[in-house]
Amino acid sequence: MKGKRWKDHLARGEIHVAGVAWSLLHLRPGSLQVVIPEHSTQGSQVVTLAIQYSSHCVSYGPKQGAELDFEAIGVEHMLIDHRGIRRAFCPGRYKLSIQLPSILASLADRQCLFTGHSNWLTLEGHQFGYPEGSCYEVYFSLRREAALNLTVYVESAYVRDAGHPSHRPVRFKRHEKIKGWLLMLKKLRNEPIRRPVKR
Repeated sequence: MKGKRWKDHLARGEIHVAGVAWSLLHLRPGSLQVVIPEHSTQGSQVVTLAIQYSSHCVSYGPKQGAELDFEAIGVEHMLIDHRGIRRAFCPGRYKLSIQLPSILASLADRQCLFTGHSNWLTLEGHQFGYPEGSCYEVYFSLRREAALNLTVYVESAYVRDAGHPSHRPVRFKRHEKIKGWLLMLKKLRNEPIRRPVKR
C-alpha cells in the first residue's frame, strides 16, 4: 500500500495513528564514532558506525502463517517491513525505542550475547511498567563496510510478553557473551566469532 512502507514513514519522520503523530526522527539512519580500546599489539582505533533501525522496533507482526486483521486493528496502524510483511504499530514498543540511540552509542562498552543465529543481543535492565526481572532485548547485526566502518542494523527490540507465542521466555547463557568493542574488532578484521566455551 502506498505510503505504508517503513521507508515511507521514516522519510516523513513520523507515523500518524489514531489522530496522533508519533515522531520517528530518533530512528532515522545515522552514524556515530566509537573508540575501540588498545588491544594486544594494536593501539586504540576510532570506528564509524552507520546505524539503521528496522520497523520491528516499533511494531508487532502476525503469527506465523497468518496475517493481521487491519479492519479490526485500524489501517492507520499498518507498517510494511523490509520483507513486505504487514505489521502493526505498537505504542509500547515505540516508547521503549526512544532509548535505542543511547543504547547504540554505548554498544562498544556493552556485553553482547550470542543468539545462535547471525545476530547478537544486548540487554537493557528493568523497564518501568514491566514485570520485575524483564529486560529490553535489542537484537542487531553487524556488517563490515570498510577498514574502520561498520553498519549496525537493529533488527528488533522489545520486552518479552509472556502471553505472546513468539515471546517465550529464553534462558540466556550468561557465559556466551562478548564485549561490544571486541565484537566490532573481530568484524573489522573478518575474524570468526565463536561462542565462548563454558569452563
